[in-house]
Amino acid sequence: MALLIMAFGMVALIGLQGTMRRASDLSKQRSEAMRIAQSELERLRDFSVATINASSPAGTRDFASIQSLNACTGEEGEGACLQSINVGNASYSISRTVGDWTEALSGQTQALPPMRNVQVRVSWVDRAAGAQFVQLDSFISKAETFLSGSLVAAPSAGALRRPGEREASIPAQAKDLGNKTSVFVPGPTATVAWVFNNLTGVITGRCTVAMGTSSSSLTLQDVESCSNNTVGYLLSGTIRFSNSLRPDPAHPEGFALPLDVVITNSRLADAIAAPTVQQCFDDAPTSPSSTMPFVSYNCFIEPNNGTPRIWSGRAELSGIELTGANARKVCRYSADYDGNGSISNAEHPENYDAVSSSLARQNFLVINASVSRCPTGAAVDPDNGVFVNSNTELQQAAPAQP
Repeated sequence: MALLIMAFGMVALIGLQGTMRRASDLSKQRSEAMRIAQSELERLRDFSVATINASSPAGTRDFASIQSLNACTGEEGEGACLQSINVGNASYSISRTVGDWTEALSGQTQALPPMRNVQVRVSWVDRAAGAQFVQLDSFISKAETFLSGSLVAAPSAGALRRPGEREASIPAQAKDLGNKTSVFVPGPTATVAWVFNNLTGVITGRCTVAMGTSSSSLTLQDVESCSNNTVGYLLSGTIRFSNSLRPDPAHPEGFALPLDVVITNSRLADAIAAPTVQQCFDDAPTSPSSTMPFVSYNCFIEPNNGTPRIWSGRAELSGIELTGANARKVCRYSADYDGNGSISNAEHPENYDAVSSSLARQNFLVINASVSRCPTGAAVDPDNGVFVNSNTELQQAAPAQP
C-alpha cells in the first residue's frame, strides 16, 4: 500500500516537474522575445536628425527613413517586414509595421506626418507546440535629437510654457474639460466655441454660445452635443504696431488699429485654393484712437479631405490702409528658427503650403509705409538675454504701380 501511494505521488511529482520546466522555458523565451522586440523598437528610433539638409553628412538617417527603412535587412524596402532568428531553443519571427499615426476622434481619420505609429511583433512556437507572441506598440515623434537633453533638465518658467500638458498650439486660455479635450472661445465678440484634442491640437468640435461667454465658464456638458462634428486647424498669433521711422521689432511702441485677419489664396505655383470654410476672430479696437498695445487673433481653418488633411493660403490683414497719407506696411515675424535652411509653415512663411497641423505664434508687425523695409531683429543670444528671434519680413505693402 505504501509503495502504491508513493508511486502515485511520484507520477504527480513528475507531472509537476514537467509543468515547471515548460513554464521556466516559456518564461525564458518570453524574456528573450521581449528583448528582441525592445531592441527592434530602439533601432527604429535611431535617427540622428529630424530632416536631412545640405550640411548633413553622407549616411545620415532622418525621421523619414523610419517609414522606408526595412528594419530586417537594413536596406530600403516596404513599411513592414518579416525575419526569423534562432536564439536558444526557439526560432523567433520578427515583424514590424510603420505607418502614419491616425487621429480618429473626429470621426474622420487623418494622417499626422510628424508622428509614426510603430508596431513590433515577435512570435515563436514553444516546446509544447503552442503559438506564443509579444507585441510592442509605440509612437515615434519627429523631433530633433539634440532636444533630448530637455528630458533631463527642468524647463524654465516663461511666457511660452503651456499648462495642462497639452499640445503647444492650444491657447493657454482654453479650459481643459478633463476628457483629453479643451474648449476655447476665440474672441470677445465670438458666438462660437472650439473644442480641441489636447494631444494633437486639432479642432474637433464647434459649438454655438452666447456672445460674451468665457472659456472658463463652459463645462463638458455644454459642449458634449457638438463634439466631434468637424475637423479644423488653428492659426493664431498677435499683431503689434510701430509708428517710428526706425521701428524696433523687439519692442514696438505703437497702439493697435482697427483691422481683420483673412486667409487668401497662396501665391505659390500649383498650391491648392484657400479653404472655403474659415473663421477668424480678433480683439482689435473699433477706433484708431485705441491705447491697446497689440491685437490677438484666432482663425479656424478647415483643411481638405486628403490624407493627410491639408490647407494652403496666406494670412493677410484687411482694414489696414496700404496707400494714402496714413499708409501702412505689414511685416511678419519670421526666421529660420530651427536652422534647417528653409522657412517651414510653423516659422510663418509668406505663403502657407500643405499645412497639416495647428499653428500658433504667427505674429505680425504693422509699420509706416515710409519705412524702406521691414526691420531686421536680433537673433537668439541667450548669453546676452535674447531668447526670441525678432526678425521680420514683408507680408503686405502698397501694390506696385503699372
